[in-house]
Amino acid sequence: MASSTRAPLFLPSMIMLSLLLLLLLASSSRAADYTVGCNPNSYGDDAPFAASLEDLLEELVFLTPWAAGGPDVYSDRPFQGPPLVYGHAACRPGFVGDDCQYCLGYAATLMQKVCGHSLGGRSSRGDDCRVRYEQYAFTD
Repeated sequence: MASSTRAPLFLPSMIMLSLLLLLLLASSSRAADYTVGCNPNSYGDDAPFAASLEDLLEELVFLTPWAAGGPDVYSDRPFQGPPLVYGHAACRPGFVGDDCQYCLGYAATLMQKVCGHSLGGRSSRGDDCRVRYEQYAFTD
């Protein structure tokens, strides 16, 4: 009996969201609304940090807008072993759901584009939303 591998159900929506965010990055006036800062230290292409960071940012963007205690989430990766990357995402009170997710998604995508292989970064749009990651535990 042949086995098949199925992609997660959310993968097509993630791809579409990623494409949308990349198209939006082309709009320089939109990017001007965001502030980005990067840690000057960097990691290599094959570092486990990269996969952990990608997973962390995905979780923060997709779960923060609907968090039970409000749109303010801290997390770390990987789940097993010592964490390699720590993150935080938040939206202002009342800025929830799709609006929060869009803001965080754009902030995270812009941060990754600007910061590249940086070991830490932060991106925000005024008080509406903010996302941050570092190689150490932190509180904002």
